[in-house]
Amino acid sequence: MTTSYDFPPFLGFRPQALDFLRALKQHNRRDWFKPRKTVYEDEVRWPMQCLVAEVDRELKRRGLPLRGDPAQGLFRIYRDTRFSRDKRPYKTHIGAVLSRTGTRRDLGVVYIHVEPGASFLGAGFWKPDAAFLRRWRRRMLQETELFLEIVRQLQAHDLTPETDAVLKRMPRGFEEAAHTPVAEYLRWRSFLVSQDIPDEAVLRPDFTYTIVRFTEQVLSLLKFGWDAADI
Repeated sequence: MTTSYDFPPFLGFRPQALDFLRALKQHNRRDWFKPRKTVYEDEVRWPMQCLVAEVDRELKRRGLPLRGDPAQGLFRIYRDTRFSRDKRPYKTHIGAVLSRTGTRRDLGVVYIHVEPGASFLGAGFWKPDAAFLRRWRRRMLQETELFLEIVRQLQAHDLTPETDAVLKRMPRGFEEAAHTPVAEYLRWRSFLVSQDIPDEAVLRPDFTYTIVRFTEQVLSLLKFGWDAADI
């Protein structure tokens, strides 16, 4: 079985990786991609695998409860176009996750996104199911000060909690909490933080440590959600 120790150190993405993704955005067609697939494998996918592997090794060294799996943690380049009007076949970025098991399906992850001019790190809980949301909301009410302290800690690192969907009304069963300090957050459907990454940063070997520092900064939010899910 392949492990993170089977991969060499991450040396940074080469400029060719960003060049390839820029070109793919202009030529998002199978007849353009297929003869250049080895460029994608060598310049984009392989360095991302090395990055995830090196981050995993550093997370283990620091005793942090997330894993990076170079085999299962990367997202495919191919878009799912079955139910989309947008039939472009390829993503124009590469993404990977760090999670408690290293797989993409875990609840509460750190996400690594590399895209020319739009790279970022993200973390949190994206569109979790209704059962988790009920537990999360109950915990916010039961431990309001702890949750608000986590928000303050994130803001101290210039990380602003955000969501991609807000309920118009208080969720069912939480109507009486409309005037509590966490009322705004109770209506959120996702709980996310993100950090923009400039192109030059992904070209450097120390991008590994940028990711590890970000993971340390968001860990309290992830643990709050994991604890809620395990109640």
